[in-house]
Amino acid sequence: MKKHVLLAVGIFLVGVCASPAFAAVSLKRLGDHPFYRQTMTSEADLRTMVDQNGADLEAGFVKAGNPELYPDFMRQFPTAEIETIQVAPGEQLDWMLFRKNGTGPVTAIKDVTWEGEAAFDAYRFYIDKDGQRYQFVVPVICGNVSLSNVEAIPQPVNQSPVCTMTLSTTELKCGQVVTVDASGSTDADGTIASVVFRLLDASNQVVSEKIDTEAPYVQEFTIPCESSQYTVTAVVIDNTGAESRPDDCLQTMKIEIAERKGGPVVDIGYAHQFDPANYVFARVGYEYPLTEKFSVLGMVGGFARFEGDDGEDAAFIADALLNYYFNDKLYMGGGLGYWSGNDGEIDLIVNMGYLIHETAAGMKTSLFVEGRCFAEELISSDASRLGVGLRFQF
Repeated sequence: MKKHVLLAVGIFLVGVCASPAFAAVSLKRLGDHPFYRQTMTSEADLRTMVDQNGADLEAGFVKAGNPELYPDFMRQFPTAEIETIQVAPGEQLDWMLFRKNGTGPVTAIKDVTWEGEAAFDAYRFYIDKDGQRYQFVVPVICGNVSLSNVEAIPQPVNQSPVCTMTLSTTELKCGQVVTVDASGSTDADGTIASVVFRLLDASNQVVSEKIDTEAPYVQEFTIPCESSQYTVTAVVIDNTGAESRPDDCLQTMKIEIAERKGGPVVDIGYAHQFDPANYVFARVGYEYPLTEKFSVLGMVGGFARFEGDDGEDAAFIADALLNYYFNDKLYMGGGLGYWSGNDGEIDLIVNMGYLIHETAAGMKTSLFVEGRCFAEELISSDASRLGVGLRFQF
């Protein structure tokens, strides 16, 4: 009878804490077979325990079937974040290290389920290896190092870049240039691969697109005169292909379209005739806009020779021109002119001008060049004149 009682007690002790058998174990009590004989009261005690028992831990990892994990365990543990937790009844452990009666050689049990009456206090920390995260639990009362769980390391979700955009000005006239600066854009978890800048018209159609692949991510757009509203956008793309939100960098601009109003025009200038002769000329007239781009110009005036023996001393002129405005500053055109010398001739005229000054009152001064020749003789040397002058538009 006594032998049966002793046998039953022995089986119970093996089953309740740290049995060396590798079958599933139900653990109902801790402390009978501690790995570490002192109760730990702080994280420092846990670190001391690991530091002092490296060889036994290595042997335990071998017996638990994870010898390859030991080097990473010892390398990462000194800086691992340690939490104090409670292990509730019913929780399972992959394996647990222990010493029989707290003095024997280290061994391991697997598939352990805690079935005590209450939760026990423990320390928890994690060790990473080969894309896996190993969760370790160490009971405070006995230091039995246990592997609680293994799962894939969660991959961080890529954060989209953030676009920041500023404009050099928001008060624009058509034909002016706006500078778009996205240099303040950021990507918290990567790098900026490119920034796509777009200029959209009032119907959100892309008028112009520019792409920067290197900092500082600054571009310029010349605002067309076809619409009174344009929108500038910038989209930041990071090294994984993620894009910033469309609304991060979007700004609509109201554009002032300069109306071309008809008004008086005065030209003064100098002309050289290739036969040769040199003239000064002056003329006055009126410009009338046909569209935003085209205008007609009618002018009368005269040429007066001050040097050379060929050509007339003076000539009356009457010119009709059609000009095309590329923008608010540059224009080009041509037409026909009447030259009173030689019993009256018809000239072919081409001219090009550029705005060099504009007053607050709206008076414009342009520098222009003009070529004219007799229509019948075209560019023969005695009929061609090349001039340069100033045009005043009121």
